[in-house]
Amino acid sequence: MLRFASKGRQGFTLVELLVVIAIIGVLVALLLPALSSARAAANASGSASNMSSFGRGFELYATNNNGAYSSGAFDHLRDGDSRQYGWVADLILSKVAQPGKSLDAGSRNKINEKVADYTLAGTQTGNITGAGVASGRWPAGSAHDSTTCGEAYFGGDSAAKEFWDAGNNSNYATTWHFSRGDPIASDNTSGLKGLADGDGPLTTNHLNQGLTTAARVALMGPARAGDGGDANVVAGGRAAAKAGAGADVINDFIGAKLVKVGDLLVESYCDGMNVVISDSAICPITSGSSVRINEYNDIEPLHQPKNSDGSGGFAPLLFADLHVEKVYDTVNNDTGAAVKTGDNYIGNGVSRNANGNITAVSCNTAAAYNEISDAVWVKRLRNRQSAAGSVVE
Repeated sequence: MLRFASKGRQGFTLVELLVVIAIIGVLVALLLPALSSARAAANASGSASNMSSFGRGFELYATNNNGAYSSGAFDHLRDGDSRQYGWVADLILSKVAQPGKSLDAGSRNKINEKVADYTLAGTQTGNITGAGVASGRWPAGSAHDSTTCGEAYFGGDSAAKEFWDAGNNSNYATTWHFSRGDPIASDNTSGLKGLADGDGPLTTNHLNQGLTTAARVALMGPARAGDGGDANVVAGGRAAAKAGAGADVINDFIGAKLVKVGDLLVESYCDGMNVVISDSAICPITSGSSVRINEYNDIEPLHQPKNSDGSGGFAPLLFADLHVEKVYDTVNNDTGAAVKTGDNYIGNGVSRNANGNITAVSCNTAAAYNEISDAVWVKRLRNRQSAAGSVVE
């Protein structure tokens, strides 16, 4: 029997292997930026989709509640029991959406500072009593303060986890207009944040009788990390005032280790007319010696930044006519800084102290004012009126 020796290849040569590896390396280098860009675009698209679904829920809520788009902000200590009140509860109870399961995937920060409040992990104690707080929105006998929340308030461990699993969380921030309407203080006094400090929440009357169209009234966008040390997630239980939120307390409440030390909590809603502009050439509105516009610095233009410091991106914003629009961070509001595109804010910027607390809110340039006001209505929705009904502004 004849036998023939096999002359088949025994494998790749070293040179061939090196060539293949080099080609793979080049392909990876070419594909990674494209994959990163595709992921970023998907995150932004998903964020817009989330807010669109929320918007449909707000419209449904308005149909059933005399034109009100929500029952208030997501703020257990100011707006009422989070099981019943606030836009998050509105969507959950109407079975339209579960905000805690529809997060902005582009944000590194997933837990709202108001979660820390209702779990008793946070340090919030300000403005939880008095005229700025809603009345009649807590169970009878509840003090609804920062010492009577936690698992026991919600009915124990299993009930607390069920409350969390229902979606009671969000990393989107609502605007002052959506959460509070217009400030009721005659001088638009800054710093007031309670439900009773505005004539809202937003209603169809605000829009039908207002100074602008629904297409310019922003409702929400991706939330920025909170101000100061109270946004920090720290080890252990509830810490000393303004030292941060205890990771162990939050994780125990939600029944899973989702929060770790070093995380940051996000803001819940934007403040009112804190931005003071004294130059009428920048903001041509008359109101004594200066004017005020609403803050938007709690909404972060975090998607697809163009600069290495994270600035120059955009925030997808949901508007009252239910369209979602990209508002870009294109202006450096710090007139003393080197020229660059973007400053991590849309519109007004802020100055912070060593603890991260806001010390000043400003809109120093016409470009910074126009950056947001071209797309978003930043002033009062309706003119103020005197007791007799005459317009005073």
